[in-house]
Amino acid sequence: MKYSHHKIKEAYENLKSQIKHLEGRVLKYSESTKFLEAKYKGKQLVLNSYIDEVAELKQELAEKEKKNNKL
Repeated sequence: MKYSHHKIKEAYENLKSQIKHLEGRVLKYSESTKFLEAKYKGKQLVLNSYIDEVAELKQELAEKEKKNNKL
């Protein structure tokens, strides 16, 4: 079976183009993933601070109730 130099070069250029396109998509995916991870981390920190605040308020309430029950 004979392959022409022209057809092999054309196939190579096509493959090269597809690889470049896929590399671009992978880069965009990576950037999106990093952005979403950072956004998630920020939201998780805010949520954790709310949880901590609720825990502190519950503790204060329990202490006040305990104090009132002693009176």
